[in-house]
Amino acid sequence: MYNDYKPKSPYPEKKDESFGPFFDEKGNLIIDWVGQKAQKFSAEINDREFKSSALRNFYNEFLRIKNLPPSYNEEKKVLINLLVSKAHYKRTTGVVPPLFFSFIQCLIKEVGTDLDKFNKACLVMEAIVGYFPKK
Repeated sequence: MYNDYKPKSPYPEKKDESFGPFFDEKGNLIIDWVGQKAQKFSAEINDREFKSSALRNFYNEFLRIKNLPPSYNEEKKVLINLLVSKAHYKRTTGVVPPLFFSFIQCLIKEVGTDLDKFNKACLVMEAIVGYFPKK
């Protein structure tokens, strides 16, 4: 049995992109990330291989974490960091492009364990989903 099988991603490997900053020094969301930057990024990740349902699934995961009750704040911090590993897995299986993975990685790195920043990051994801071009 051959155990070294690696599925071939339909996306070309690119160097890691750098995004951000998403927040200013006071922790406020940079407003362009719910406007023109979100619109530009949505257009960049839109291709026939990246389905809007995959993008919505990530957005729904953001919302699921955000809507957990306050008594789950410690669990929220863990789940926020797990978003990067989920994006990595989806990238290796070809579900999401490397550019989207880099975006999630940069966003979550900047959020850290700050739940207020995470709530604002949910707005960024909402804008990206809203601007994602219909096929």
